[in-house]
Amino acid sequence: MAIQNSALKITITAIFVAIALVTNYSLIWLPQVKLMDAIIFLIAYYFGLQYGIGAAVLTRLIYGVINPYGFDFYSLLMVISGELFFVLLAGIFRKLVKPEELFANKANLFLLSFFAILATFLFDLYTNALVGLIWYRSIMLGLVMGVPFGLMHQIANLFITPVLVPAAVYLFQRFGV
Repeated sequence: MAIQNSALKITITAIFVAIALVTNYSLIWLPQVKLMDAIIFLIAYYFGLQYGIGAAVLTRLIYGVINPYGFDFYSLLMVISGELFFVLLAGIFRKLVKPEELFANKANLFLLSFFAILATFLFDLYTNALVGLIWYRSIMLGLVMGVPFGLMHQIANLFITPVLVPAAVYLFQRFGV
């Protein structure tokens, strides 16, 4: 049962944005390992694209401005727009597998993993290419320098998203959200 109450959706989205931010700050010591991408994917998948876009922009905006590594306007624009890959692919995934059908067969969970990895790959490709273009004047250099971080990001999201999203969907459905 999908929830219809927009106030409840906004409240739950805000709570998950807070969780994404808290875990980002607490995991700062572990590069590219964050719950944020899975949370954004979850919100867009379960509540819809408008909530996913709002969560992606808000989370990246707050984390980008109050960032332990410092603030950079161009980086902020890159990661905000790049995070929308998670929203877009969650929306496509929802068209293929509705939340109430997620546990219907194991193939749905493998498909979820594929969409999470694809979103992560596109995010990394996009942001590394832009970093290369803006800071090194070479897209290729940005892509090559981003490989270790991209691999860590891919591995982390391969494990985090297929666990977090189904667990949250299960809990949402169990508690009538």
